[in-house]
Amino acid sequence: MWPRKRPAPSNPKSFLSTPTTASKKSSRSKPNPVVRIGLVGCGAIGRELSGILQRRFPKSVRITSLNDQDPAAADRLARRLRSRPQIHSLPQLVRESDLVIEAASAGAVRALVPHLVRRPKPLLLLSTGALLVQPELLRRLRRARVPLLIPGGALAGVEALAAAAIGRIDRIRLTTRKPPAALPGGGKRQLSRPRLLFRGSARQAAARFPKNINVAATVALAAGAGHRVEVQIWADPAVRRNTHLLEVAGAFGRMTTRVENLPSPENPATSRLAVFSAAATLQRFLNISD
Repeated sequence: MWPRKRPAPSNPKSFLSTPTTASKKSSRSKPNPVVRIGLVGCGAIGRELSGILQRRFPKSVRITSLNDQDPAAADRLARRLRSRPQIHSLPQLVRESDLVIEAASAGAVRALVPHLVRRPKPLLLLSTGALLVQPELLRRLRRARVPLLIPGGALAGVEALAAAAIGRIDRIRLTTRKPPAALPGGGKRQLSRPRLLFRGSARQAAARFPKNINVAATVALAAGAGHRVEVQIWADPAVRRNTHLLEVAGAFGRMTTRVENLPSPENPATSRLAVFSAAATLQRFLNISD
């Protein structure tokens, strides 16, 4: 999980506030282990992720609070979930949750950070580009000791990259190819051959493609400050899957990973593996065994 944070307790649930009604009735009763989740973002990613959590981990987590800039989207999702979550403002969502999931946008991250600084709760962050474009957000979260969980997303090799960054890294290059319709500017006209939409740094990519290229920000955060990530983004009519090629060279040797992702059924611009990665990160952090 990146950026690096203080070690979590051996049992991460131990620092999460959980309902204890049963334990009050009997001194021999165990506290309810269900972790209350506040979900910020009820769009395509939020819908798919909440459905996975509901199906896979019904005994361990429960989505109890929702927030979205579109109240109708939040209301629709609330009616789909068995937990019947409440629709809350951001400060109320943070107050009523044990752990917060951000699945919205860079703007939502900016709005959310002040409330987490005042009332620190673990944060599972998907819009990683926000931290790269505005480093002060990351500094504020670190100063407040907010446990920050960043999934590997639609990419393989991110954990190995973080390990390699302990030593010398000579080069990091990320090449992303997506169907033209999945990228802004790529589907405006029919393409007969690949079109290079962007070449530059990860920070520049995150600023220009805030909804499409969080993988670049995730790579940069894993590598840490001082390591430049070369990014290329292609609209390619020959590909049917969102493809990410990561190439790293350094004191450890060389590493190349390539992932061809099926798009999310909820949103073709999002790789399904990114949603799975978020669920897996939460599972590891909470030590869930459902």
